Amino acid sequence: MRLPSNSTVHLRDKRSEKINKARKSVGISRSIHYKNKWALVMKHKYLYLLFLTPAIITALLFQYRPMVGIVMAFQKFDISAGSYLTSPFIGFENFKMFLLNPRFYQALRNTLGLSLMSLFIVFPLPIVFALMLNEINRVNFKRVVQTITYLPHFISWVVVATMVYKMVDPGSGMINRIITSLGNETIPFMRESQYFWSITIISSIWKELGWSAIIYIAAISSIDPQLYEAALMDGAGRFKMIWYITLPSISSTIALMFILKVSTIISSGGLFDAVYNLSNPMVNEKSYTLEMYSYYEGIMSGNYSYATAITLTQSVVGLILVIGANEIYKKITSKSVF
Repeated sequence: MRLPSNSTVHLRDKRSEKINKARKSVGISRSIHYKNKWALVMKHKYLYLLFLTPAIITALLFQYRPMVGIVMAFQKFDISAGSYLTSPFIGFENFKMFLLNPRFYQALRNTLGLSLMSLFIVFPLPIVFALMLNEINRVNFKRVVQTITYLPHFISWVVVATMVYKMVDPGSGMINRIITSLGNETIPFMRESQYFWSITIISSIWKELGWSAIIYIAAISSIDPQLYEAALMDGAGRFKMIWYITLPSISSTIALMFILKVSTIISSGGLFDAVYNLSNPMVNEKSYTLEMYSYYEGIMSGNYSYATAITLTQSVVGLILVIGANEIYKKITSKSVF
């Protein structure tokens, strides 16, 4: 095994020293920029307050005022009474009921399964896609690729589900035609529950990959070019620049998005629209998530208090997961997202 010479080690140390100096200079300039920006905000604070007033009023009316309905979780709510004040309080009975219901644990298992698949498969792909897109030098080609990949985000899940059903149809679907052309028998994908999670995840990737990558592309575009120039002068290749410059520079963005994604573990990874539109009674064993559980109990069966207790529990667990993930991130990196 050939050991590196003293000159090679000296060049590596010199390269890392230059990159660290460039990072420090960028950090100092950013801190000065943020201080000046905050001083400007404080100077015109009344104008900013006037500007934010409509948004604050909208949030209070449509985000915080409906939270009064949380009280239904502790009541036997009667919709005919028309008021929270007239419905009798029953304490934690609704919570006890769903915790003792076997269907709750079936829904919880499906929710955690889909959420973990979404966290470990769907979440990293936009980061990889953004890194790959950043390496394309042809601007026009990059714009075309980005446009094509984020357009599916604007397609309704109803339309996407219809397309999926048509593509995997045992009689005329494109996927099954390819399978039969290879000498195999047709597979009833949407009639067997074992394929439901995979179809949901693949559909979600196709629909949201480009749109989810936008925030990472924006974070990459804000990286100071001096860092790449310093690394290039020291002979660093593209992979080393990605590993030592790009990824560390967008690590705070990745951490923020990851923490927000962790909060959706108890809610199917944010895939309710996909699950609702792709599910059918034949795949109910895998598609019956906590959102579907509360939907059937609350909207379909009219048991609003029971459904409110389920969703309130999901919200509280999601809040705990966010705070816990942030604390772990703080201990590992000595930084905090919030």
